[in-house]
Amino acid sequence: MVYTMYDVDTNRDGKLDTSDIKSLYLSDISGKKFTKISADFQELIDWNLIESNSRLYFRTVEDTNKNGQFDKNDVVHYNYVNLASGEWTAASYDPI
Repeated sequence: MVYTMYDVDTNRDGKLDTSDIKSLYLSDISGKKFTKISADFQELIDWNLIESNSRLYFRTVEDTNKNGQFDKNDVVHYNYVNLASGEWTAASYDPI
């Protein structure tokens, strides 16, 4: 199962809502092995499952200039998870 959720009150307004950073989680079909995949304080942009190689690809953005906004000056991270492996950990890659 793939989950996208707001898990930390990143804007410190006292509530979790769409104004906070969205994160990526995985679990098996029963909900066991519930695991956070995206890095803390990186906003999930999108994800895509490629079944033929058992990989989940996703992109995140990091507020590298620390201005409190995600903009063109921030860094986009490209990652994938090998779903066939026993442990789900994100591996980074550089797109062509």
